[in-house]
Formats: sequence, C-alpha cells, structure tokens
Amino acid sequence: MGVAGKFRLAVDDGVIDPKAWQKFGIASVTVNGKRVDVHEHVLCRWPFADLRLFSRERTGFETNTRPFLVVPPLAGGFPILLRDLVVALLTENPAVAVADWFDVRYIPKTFGRFGFDTSISYITDMIRLLGTDLHLLGVCQAVVPTLAATAYLAAREPEAAPQSLILMGGPVDPLRNPTGVVRNLRGHTLDWLRSNTIIPVPTGFPGRGRLVYPKTLQIATLTAYVTRHCLEGRELYWKLVADDGVDPVHFPFVTLAYTLMDLPAEHFLENIRCVFQDRDLVTGKFIFANTKIDPLAIRKTALMTVEGERDDIAAPGQTKAAHDLCGSIPKDKQRHLLVDGCGHFSLFHGHICRTQIVPEIMGFLNHEART
Repeated sequence: MGVAGKFRLAVDDGVIDPKAWQKFGIASVTVNGKRVDVHEHVLCRWPFADLRLFSRERTGFETNTRPFLVVPPLAGGFPILLRDLVVALLTENPAVAVADWFDVRYIPKTFGRFGFDTSISYITDMIRLLGTDLHLLGVCQAVVPTLAATAYLAAREPEAAPQSLILMGGPVDPLRNPTGVVRNLRGHTLDWLRSNTIIPVPTGFPGRGRLVYPKTLQIATLTAYVTRHCLEGRELYWKLVADDGVDPVHFPFVTLAYTLMDLPAEHFLENIRCVFQDRDLVTGKFIFANTKIDPLAIRKTALMTVEGERDDIAAPGQTKAAHDLCGSIPKDKQRHLLVDGCGHFSLFHGHICRTQIVPEIMGFLNHEART
C-alpha cells in the first residue's frame, strides 16, 4: 500500500469541508438513444482527494466492469472542468472513476503536506483499488504523474499495471515544442516563485496557515489568457460566445473554467521543478518512492497520446514524446492522435471532445489495447 493508503479516511467521517470539491451533477447519460441513470458514490477518501465513481449500474463498481480512471490536472481548476469528458466516456463505458482533488484551502494543516510525489502515490493507490484491466487517462498536468505511476507499477507490481494509458494534452517533454507557459515557468527560479506567488491561507478557513499558490493569482492569469484569446478570436472566445458543452445551461464553460482552487505550494513548486525545469522524466532522473522511474519498464500497457493542433498550453509534440520514452511497448499497442483545429480546452470539453476524441479513444481500446 502506498503513502496515500496509510492515511485513508472513512468516506462518511465528516472531516472534509464540503466546499473542498464541486459536484459533477451527472444524473443520467444517453446510451443508444435512451436515457440511462448514473449513480455516483465515493469508493475511497483520502485527506486530499476522493476516488469518485460514476456508474450506470445501480450496484456501483462491478468486478466484471473494466473502468476508466480519469486523473484531472492539479493546475487550479476543479476536476469538474472535465465533466464533458466524463459524461462522454460514460456513454461508452459503464463505469468511470475520477480522482477528485480537493481545494487545500479547506484542508487543515494537521493533514500534512501534499507534494508532487504524494499525488503519484494517490494515483497508484487508486489503480490498485480499482483492480486489474483498468484504463488510465491523465489530462494536462496529470500526464507525468500518471505515466510515472504506470512505470512504477510496471516495474514493481506488474500485475497491477493498467491495461491502457491515455495521455492527453500534457507536458511529457515541455521542450519538444515550448509554449509561452513553458517559457514563463522556466524563466523564473523556484526561489522567485516562492517569494512572489506563494501565500498562507488566511484565517477563517480550515486550511489557515497552509502555504498555497492562491486562486486569486490564478484568476488574474486566466483572465489575461482569456483576454488574449478573445482579442485574437481563438478557442476560448468561441467557447464563451457559443458554449459547446454537454449542458451549457447548468454547467456553463465560463463557470467551470473560473471555479478555481488553491494549490498546495509544495506540489506547485515541485511540479515546476520536476516537469518544466529539470525534466526529470526525460533526463532519467525521476525518483518516486526511492525508486528510479523508467518508462521502459512499461511493456504490457497500451499507450495512446492525444494532442490538439492549436493547443497553446501543451503544444503538439510535448505529449507525443511519451512514445519515445516507452520504447518497450510494442508498436502495435501504441497510437497517437493529433486533432485538427483543436485547442487545449477542447480536448476535454465540448463538441470536439465528445464527437472526435472519445470515439478515437474507444477505437484505441477496441484495437491496440485489446487483450
């Protein structure tokens, strides 16, 4: 059992402030033209995340069901930002689990730190809990932790490694095609970032005193990004003008995008150092649980990477780099998808996600990832 497993909480312990997460609100999905009820429950709770399961079966997780585990990015947005992706996957698969990260503003300091290594430990524990034949999907910032967790299990517990690994729009190698985001994160030292972006949670919140990268700074950064897109007529302009989400009335994109959480300072800084500055995975220096992470250990897990042609956060090439690192996976168990006209957010929200990307994922699972 990993680090996260040592600190599991009872699902009904009442410790976590309900403001720490946002409800997905998925009551039903359409399958073959018919509305099917969706049932949601928490399989397990840790101090910093729930393992939340959405199932088309009233009894919940079934041993004969091969579930997805969707790992959202710890990049400021709540996991509900991936709601369209989860809904689309549920139309194709009877069970989808989500790593539902909490807002640490509402997590007391007594629960300790939440670093980059802790997030990987959570992912490995979630994979173990869901069992064999799992489809693991990492989005954006989560691609490196999910790849590292898969490599760790493949080397140490090969029977627990997922059946397939899908990496979507994330910086496996940020220097393959560096964007403004990459240049900005590499252009500041960790000391500068610590001094200029990190503050304690104020009094009045359960997490008071915990050091965080606050949502106030993220809102300012996101607003500047949205403004640029609007001035240039890019992806977010069109999402704001003509919201193409699955339920834009109850879950408008602007609300999903602007509902942000504080990030634990240690995770924020360690992620920048490990992924963007030192590129530990690419340079062979990635250490987790006192083990050197080697993607070559992945042999039986099928690999799919998904990139958006117009992604200006994780540009084409950054995610595809995973195929070069995972050279032990047979070529007939690999697929890369570059989606024409697709920006970063359309990878997991909107019409392109639902009608192009999810069908391609299902095709991958029925072909390259078949047992």
